[in-house]
Amino acid sequence: MLCERGALAAALGIFAATLAAGAAWAYRRYSARTYLRFETMFGKARVYQVADDEGEAVRLLEVGGIVQSGTYLEERYTELVFDYLKRYDALFELNPAAQSICVLGCGGYDYPEHLIANHPDTIVDAVEIDPAITAIARRYFYLDRLIEEYETEQTGRLSLVCADALEHLQACGKRYDAIVNDTFDAGEPPEHLTTRAFALAAKDCLAPGGMYLTNIVSALEGPGAQFLNEQVALLESVFDGVEVLPCDKDSVSVQDNVIVIAR
Repeated sequence: MLCERGALAAALGIFAATLAAGAAWAYRRYSARTYLRFETMFGKARVYQVADDEGEAVRLLEVGGIVQSGTYLEERYTELVFDYLKRYDALFELNPAAQSICVLGCGGYDYPEHLIANHPDTIVDAVEIDPAITAIARRYFYLDRLIEEYETEQTGRLSLVCADALEHLQACGKRYDAIVNDTFDAGEPPEHLTTRAFALAAKDCLAPGGMYLTNIVSALEGPGAQFLNEQVALLESVFDGVEVLPCDKDSVSVQDNVIVIAR
């Protein structure tokens, strides 16, 4: 892993139109952006800092040119930056007693950190295939701080699992109240995690009343909705019910985050 420093001065702004996490987010102007550079399984990664629309500092993780994760700094580090991640909390609306949660694809560990800090009864398996990404999250996205502050090693509330998502589900022998899939490879979901075999593996790992949630970047209608429609049909062939939660109900023909819940 590399920690080479560089600088890009007088940059006027960035628009994260396509995130591996799927969130579209606009930033105000900023200057003197400094990058930390790393090598990962999925290409070159960069960590840098920008300002959000309210002028708050945000640290971003970009892999292969796609923004994957973001964190506020210091005391706000457990607050979610991207709105689509907040939509995953629909799982608590559907099952307020949900405790055991598996997060597939962690990036900067935004959502696992949110769960540990804001849902004190949860026990989280955080599955990330790339150890380099986890190392970045530990140092630059407050993962080590969370582990220490919330004593997760003592309580067993957070397990860091280095594995492929499908292989983990097939081998873990666990039953979860919720499985959250936020896996992306160069801005696209890994193909083997969009198959019937994966859907069946997810269903087999759910406790009674459990649910599977996945983030799909898609339009709601028109040609841009083809992949979403295919995935909904696939999940309907495996699960009893499927619900679509768009993050933007007004722009149905524009690609945006869509959370799909299968139970």
